[in-house]
Amino acid sequence: MRLLRQFALPALLACGIAILPQPFFAQANAQVFQEWIDEDTLFQHVEKLARTPRPPATETEFAAVVYVENQLRSYGFQTSLQPFSYYTYRPPSTLSLSVEGWKGPAWNARGFTYGPNGVGSGEIVECGLGTAQDFQDGNARGKIALVKRGKTTFAEKVRQAAAAGAVAVILWNDRDDSPKATLGEPLDMSVPVISLSHAQGSKLYDQVKKGSVKATVKVDGGLTARQTSYNLIATKKPEKSSTGQVVLVTAHHDSAPRSSGANNGASGVAVMLEVARMLADKANDTELRLVSFGATSNGEKGPAAFAESLTDADKKSVIAAFCLDAVGSLDAGTLTVTTESGAKTLPAQLAEAGGAVFSTVWNDRADATADHSALAAAGIPAALLTRAPADTWRDQPEDTIEKIGKDRLVETAHVVYTAVSQITDPTTPAYPLDRGIKAGSKQPEEVDQ
Repeated sequence: MRLLRQFALPALLACGIAILPQPFFAQANAQVFQEWIDEDTLFQHVEKLARTPRPPATETEFAAVVYVENQLRSYGFQTSLQPFSYYTYRPPSTLSLSVEGWKGPAWNARGFTYGPNGVGSGEIVECGLGTAQDFQDGNARGKIALVKRGKTTFAEKVRQAAAAGAVAVILWNDRDDSPKATLGEPLDMSVPVISLSHAQGSKLYDQVKKGSVKATVKVDGGLTARQTSYNLIATKKPEKSSTGQVVLVTAHHDSAPRSSGANNGASGVAVMLEVARMLADKANDTELRLVSFGATSNGEKGPAAFAESLTDADKKSVIAAFCLDAVGSLDAGTLTVTTESGAKTLPAQLAEAGGAVFSTVWNDRADATADHSALAAAGIPAALLTRAPADTWRDQPEDTIEKIGKDRLVETAHVVYTAVSQITDPTTPAYPLDRGIKAGSKQPEEVDQ
């Protein structure tokens, strides 16, 4: 064990005294810097979790969540496993459109995630936007439905075509972009479906308008599988008076299939566990809830399942969520805090006051999602603690324990402990539930179409 030396009082004076309320500053001076952060245990958590890859819905992922649960139980937290199911999809090996008599360029057909395998042959019939009204005349029965993107989801178009008796669907784009080609989930009523670009779809549409066109749509080799993973939820409820509020600290225990995930996954869990240890014997008037997510590398399935499980009352009670991800790499940059909206929500302000650098770098990546995204979408004030610029080893075999810095883990644990303590300490009054409240102002009491 080692006393937290590198984040002594001068550091707090430099980064936080102007933001933190004076009562808390006194509390911090008296208590926070007497705390011990166990850098060796932090590192050992990463080492144990990163001995093997932990892909979602595997035995190694489950072993990781059991390890996290045992640690939190040993600190006195109440724990529960939250199982959730989701689907994975392997793209088809064969995807084709053949049109009788067509002498133009080959059709560049695209598939849809969760689209079924099958072969559909027959005359192509134009079916507008694929709404129920577009299929009312019954002309699609036994034929291939040509439908245009827009107005309804891809899944709804395919459902309507299947209900109308079509043998396949060709969905063509109404614009020049490339939509996210997914049905969202396996459909209870479906037929083989492919998509064409705006240019090729327009050509086929014109050909159909000129007269009878026969074709064959083939999709083969796709595989949809149902998987089960687990979130772990641990709680420390107030023993006496309670604000009725909740503060969340989250991380994720899974990794990409080829990666041991020392930084991307294990480092955040290690910090969460150390913060739990430090707070275990502290009095609190705000419920502390720790969540270790599963299946984040499969499209953030764990955070989404957790957010979906929350009632409206649960969501309103969460005053702040601190989401930890990839915080320990020696090859990454500064410890940063960011939010989905780019606004300085309460957790972002408290993390910044504790020493993290506020940044919108995550929001500059249009395709990026992280553990905090699902929470933010549910209306929870959530902030992501990570490092920017990120290392280059994310989801790669090179993300190993050798690239983890103890000082980086300690720094993150200090920031999170400082921020969470300000909310949970009984000597500080409760934050209002107004989502726009500023730190330090405590008072009493779908699928593309």
